[in-house]
Amino acid sequence: MRNHTIVCGYGYHGRKIVAALEEAGIPHVIIDLEAEEERENLIRGDAKDEEVLLRAGIKEAKEILIAVSNDVDTVFIALLARNLNPNLRIVAKADRLASMKKIYLAGANKVISPYVIGGRLLARAVAKPIVAEFFQRVTIAEDLEVAQVGIGEDSKLAGKRIKDMDLASRGIAILAVYRAGELVPNPPAEFQVEAGDHLIVLGSSEEIMKLRGRHS
Repeated sequence: MRNHTIVCGYGYHGRKIVAALEEAGIPHVIIDLEAEEERENLIRGDAKDEEVLLRAGIKEAKEILIAVSNDVDTVFIALLARNLNPNLRIVAKADRLASMKKIYLAGANKVISPYVIGGRLLARAVAKPIVAEFFQRVTIAEDLEVAQVGIGEDSKLAGKRIKDMDLASRGIAILAVYRAGELVPNPPAEFQVEAGDHLIVLGSSEEIMKLRGRHS
């Protein structure tokens, strides 16, 4: 397997990650020492063990998602993964705010703290209740999602302006465009999409799936 995703930890957050990867059709391998269910793509082992990461194909992997329950272990896995594959994209969960800087220093590209996100949502619920309701609806609704859609070289959207895409008629809104490491929020109607861009869109799961199939 090449250009795949490795998921370290198959607890609550790990299972959510795997479900999202499966829905998107992204090839992946799971590493977990105590997973209760049996899966063909599950490697039973400790992600802090170099041999286990090698068995998961870390040198050929595109990214690793670290969702273990201990921040110290997360730091160690990030260090080991970065050493084994310098080009690997590393995304990690941090249980403590104080750990985020250490995980970044260990080589992570992105560190996410569910507790920080939860705290911000609670703050919004007090200060901006309608905004909070919107985020909650997008998060839990099965018929609505915020998604990333890549624009390939052969995409019919490549070279088109946003106003010429006619996505609004299908209930899809473009929230932002990610291009060459830069995020362009709320792009204007005259903005021209190019191959290699990633659209951040809001819409129904069904329409987003159709968009991916036809244009990504």
